[in-house]
Amino acid sequence: MKWLFQRTRPLPPTLFVAVMILAGWIAPVCPVMAESEEFQPDQTGFDRDAFPLLTTFCLDCHGPDTQEGEFRVDRLSEQMTDRANASRWAEVVNVLNSHEMPPEDSRQPSPELVAILVDWVTGEMKRAEKFNRSADVVLRRLNRAEYKNTIRDLIGVEFDVSAFPEDASAGGFDNNGGALSVSPMQIETYLQSAREILDKAIVTGERPESIRWRFEPESGDSDGNRVKYGDNNAIVNGGQNPVYGNGRLIAFDRWNKSINARDFRVPTPGPYVVRIHAGGLVPTREDVVKMATRFHQELFDNRMREKPQDERHHRHNMDREIEHMKVSSIYNYGPPRVRVTVHQGGQPTIIGEADVTGGIDDGNLQTLEFPGEMGTEKSGITLQNSYTLRRILENITVHGQDDFPRPSLLVDWFELEGPVYPVWPPQSHTRLLPKPIPESANEQREYAKEVLTRFMPAAYRRPVESAEVAEKLSLYDMAWKQTEDFIESIKIALTSVLVSPNFLYLAEPEDESELTDFELASRLSYFLWSTMPDDELLSLAQDGRLSDPKTRAAQVDRMLADPRSVSLAENFAAQWLGLREIGANPPAEDLFPRYDDHLEESLARESKAFFMEVLLNDLSISTFIDSDFAMLNERLARFYNIEGVRGDKVRRVSIDPSTHRGGLLTQASILTTTSNGTRTTPVKRGTWILKTLLNADPGLPVANAGEISPKVPGLDKATVRQRLEIHRELPQCARCHDKIDPLGFALENFDASGQWREREGFGYKGRVGDNDPLIDATGRLPDGTEIDGIDGLKEALLARREQLHEALATKLFSYALGREMTLVDREDIRRATMLTQTHRPDLRTLIKAIVMSQSFLQR
Repeated sequence: MKWLFQRTRPLPPTLFVAVMILAGWIAPVCPVMAESEEFQPDQTGFDRDAFPLLTTFCLDCHGPDTQEGEFRVDRLSEQMTDRANASRWAEVVNVLNSHEMPPEDSRQPSPELVAILVDWVTGEMKRAEKFNRSADVVLRRLNRAEYKNTIRDLIGVEFDVSAFPEDASAGGFDNNGGALSVSPMQIETYLQSAREILDKAIVTGERPESIRWRFEPESGDSDGNRVKYGDNNAIVNGGQNPVYGNGRLIAFDRWNKSINARDFRVPTPGPYVVRIHAGGLVPTREDVVKMATRFHQELFDNRMREKPQDERHHRHNMDREIEHMKVSSIYNYGPPRVRVTVHQGGQPTIIGEADVTGGIDDGNLQTLEFPGEMGTEKSGITLQNSYTLRRILENITVHGQDDFPRPSLLVDWFELEGPVYPVWPPQSHTRLLPKPIPESANEQREYAKEVLTRFMPAAYRRPVESAEVAEKLSLYDMAWKQTEDFIESIKIALTSVLVSPNFLYLAEPEDESELTDFELASRLSYFLWSTMPDDELLSLAQDGRLSDPKTRAAQVDRMLADPRSVSLAENFAAQWLGLREIGANPPAEDLFPRYDDHLEESLARESKAFFMEVLLNDLSISTFIDSDFAMLNERLARFYNIEGVRGDKVRRVSIDPSTHRGGLLTQASILTTTSNGTRTTPVKRGTWILKTLLNADPGLPVANAGEISPKVPGLDKATVRQRLEIHRELPQCARCHDKIDPLGFALENFDASGQWREREGFGYKGRVGDNDPLIDATGRLPDGTEIDGIDGLKEALLARREQLHEALATKLFSYALGREMTLVDREDIRRATMLTQTHRPDLRTLIKAIVMSQSFLQR
């Protein structure tokens, strides 16, 4: 086992895992199937209540001869523990309840017959689900976000989990235990990560000497400019940027316009800070128009000398481009933006971006700090002006001119400082080893026992038995025999704790019995914080007080007031609303030049901040549909054409109805992710509303429905609405599109980037002409409700408040419990929904109802 303790080379993880399993240090991880009696289906009810209705009213279209929608009722069985069979029965219930089937021109069953069938199916499905739940034990592993947060709160180390495999999701969330499997590769990753975490957390020796190197970008503008820093002869390159005062002025985001310092190595790895002293130069609209007018006048004069006969054409081009400079919102400039990239071992990592608001002319420069980790490999730092000004048809002749006014970044100096430790040893070290290491081997062993006795209950989130501590201590003893080194030996024991299922999984009972208080503490903390329980929760669990509903309600209030509750926005809201899809298929930059990286980053921040504003201020759930405020920073406000917002911080801003904003549906995060990058897609938008806000099934696309044939006459000039109307002419497509399309059409005034428009453009690169068609945002829902644009859509959704509340309750329940909801849970969901109708219609009420529910108290 000597290889276990050689830190000069990577550990062989597979061998380590094998040794640990054979020694009994970790048990093989797999789902457990509990033995149980065989499920007995209700054959009598099936024969009496279900089969006769199906054969009488459904068999002609869904039988052995004809299978509309590839669905056959004659193959349905009474065995509801078969999940595929139960799913098909659920579809039968859905179409009967919604009166979609049988078709209007077919013979209809009486309401009494339908009720008998639905009651039988529902009862059998509930009985089968209870049976399945008692038979299957699904272990719920920590997902990536939960692991990262737990390591932060347990050890005090910020650990990068990007190397972990992506977590699969089920029911819309990646904390669903049924989807969180574990592979041998993942066990290896956990093992390697545990070792990295402990190596970072536990330090030896004296505080490392700190460096503070200042780089002056005006000292040179080529890679030949070398400056001495410690033992390094580093390159300091100001790029092809003009010297402005004591610094360099960066106007363009180009490879040759960046500022960098590179070809150096820091003496000690650890946390470092890149510090920048910088300012911004923001031209006015008048500056832009003045320069453009001068340039185009000179260009016009030159063209007139060459081809005076084309005066009308030359003047038209000049007037068009000058007019563009006068009116286009692209030139409502914001401050320049600095991007900081650290290169280590040839790998670039962006450690931060920030608006630079300090003025140049008044000398009011600002100092910005960007923390990051650095190793001892060859390194570099690059600074760029990441403010985006797109090159488009209307500015193509002036865009690349050096003197064209654009937000410019002045870098006076930048420096690297570190390793930065507020205290020594760092907090992570004293959390694990709170006392100095004793001298003698016997005292060190007692100290190791003390460390494990203190650490393991926190890591396992429950009390530990003395035998569990003894098991880890025996591992310490084995390591000590090989190394006679306390630090190495305790790291091996602690590593075993961090790869144990007791740490990686949330412990829950193997049957339907209620959770213990410690299990409740974890369920609460991973629901509201996505991390381990804190001392107060564990103390309440120790005293057996979390079983008390009043205590749990008080804890909800305390936990929501804690900054860690932002995890509800980061993990619940981001998945509920589909915010993790932002940027997956961004609006094409040539069609939507106002869309850029800074805006894209701001979109997710807007929606998450909006969710937290509704949550923490106890606003009505209806606020998600309509609000008289928006959560904006300066970049978003410019995009939405809302004036008076300054700074990159997202904050609450009152809005006027004329802005066409307010509520989730008007946020560009939702509007872009439900488009296809080049044009709007009412089908995606309507489907998003049905699934996300109403928890309604829009139906699966018909097999081989395909796209609209490109040979349809006039298709190239057809609006999105006209294209869909062609598609809906197919009877097999109309069934679903009648539910989906009216909802999506109501959002047609928002283009694929989320900007408001009155017409659908058919000009070059989507430009809108005077004769292009006005947007038709009207629609009619299957129940006859008329919708006209975003205001009509909001009104229609608010008229369905109970459905909205129940849909949100279902999503929150699923996230809180880490599993998909079933018919067994419907009573709890309905009870929680009714509380928001009769008590307070806010998220806090809904969260407390979930925490009080029987479903929350059980596996």
